[in-house]
Amino acid sequence: MAGDGRRLEQALDTLDEVVYVYDESFRLVHWNQRLNDLFDLSDAELEGMRPTDFFEDGDHAGIAAALEEIVETGETVVEAWAQTTEGRVRFELTGRLLTDDDGTMRGFAGIGRDVTDRHEREWLLSRQNQRLDEFADILAHDLRNPLAVANGHLELARQERESDALSAVGDAHRRMGRIIDDIRTATQTGALAATLEPVDVAAVAAAAWESVETHGARLDLPEALTVDADAQRLRRLFENLFRNAVEHGSTSNSPWTDDGETTERAVRVRLVETDAGFAVEDDGPGIGSVDSERIFDPGVSGATDGTGFGLYIVRTIAEAHGWTVRATESETGGARFEFDLRPS
Repeated sequence: MAGDGRRLEQALDTLDEVVYVYDESFRLVHWNQRLNDLFDLSDAELEGMRPTDFFEDGDHAGIAAALEEIVETGETVVEAWAQTTEGRVRFELTGRLLTDDDGTMRGFAGIGRDVTDRHEREWLLSRQNQRLDEFADILAHDLRNPLAVANGHLELARQERESDALSAVGDAHRRMGRIIDDIRTATQTGALAATLEPVDVAAVAAAAWESVETHGARLDLPEALTVDADAQRLRRLFENLFRNAVEHGSTSNSPWTDDGETTERAVRVRLVETDAGFAVEDDGPGIGSVDSERIFDPGVSGATDGTGFGLYIVRTIAEAHGWTVRATESETGGARFEFDLRPS
């Protein structure tokens, strides 16, 4: 048995991670060689040290809270900075409670991992997102001002006379406004984060439909469908899907209206429940030659008046909920977007 214990110690000493055991008074009683090497301390110096002794003052409160969590829940994970022989290191520290058979606390054990690179990547990504957010704000502001001036002059021109050319200019202005709004939504830090609660999907979809120019299209809704979602983000998702269906459905081969006569702009959109979640489909011409994965990329649009950001926003909102979405073909040959709400 003694030989087995020695082999275990040798094995632990080969690890890049720090292994530690503290007693019930939160004093260090066992560790591997990695801890000696990182802090250039002997076994005699390490014996009895407290968890906070290794880390920077600014992280002491977080470590103290983690120790309380171990006692209360039996485990914890916390991150902290330390000055080591290898420089300043960000550690991810785990802790698991150790107890006797009768439940008496005997201390805790855990592992410390160097997550400095991950932390730096996350920090850089956060900075990049912040700068992108600032850039989008400036871009939106600087574009909206001249667009407002252009709209003002357009209205003055229309007071003098109306023409197809002026109508085309008005359509272009509206599209520019939508592009600005979509870029802002797609780049705004936290704008697509989701706070989940039970939501009546049909009610949210109906509200989204009312805010979209449907041009005679019709929406079919399920009688009852409840999912855990962020209602505001879900409405934005539906608005983009419905707008996409109406824009692409204008050339539908199966248009219909209440009186049975055909119309170029009429398309039927359905929200249906599926085994995995729900789907939105239409009876338009489908996604055509656009790749079913690439269709969610920013800037990709199959409609002449599309912004190219609508389906990108749909996917981003879905992913913020922890969902996946895929584009496929409906039974009528139109577009179908299926949302899988099951956890990965």
